[in-house]
Amino acid sequence: MRRSVTNSENDAYEKMVAGLRHAEEAAAELAMHRSDPMFMQIATNVGQMRERIVRIGHMAAVKRVGMG
Repeated sequence: MRRSVTNSENDAYEKMVAGLRHAEEAAAELAMHRSDPMFMQIATNVGQMRERIVRIGHMAAVKRVGMG
């Protein structure tokens, strides 16, 4: 049972990171096409959020391993 919960959590982190990666790339493309620095700032913010979620996911995995 614990194994399926762990896999579900990992899947959720991976989905969030993938979605944010797409959003980051799209905002960077819009910044390029529109020459609008606002979209580059959005891309940067989304990238930072993605990096935070990756770190949180790693910390959660370490905690789960320590508990098991």
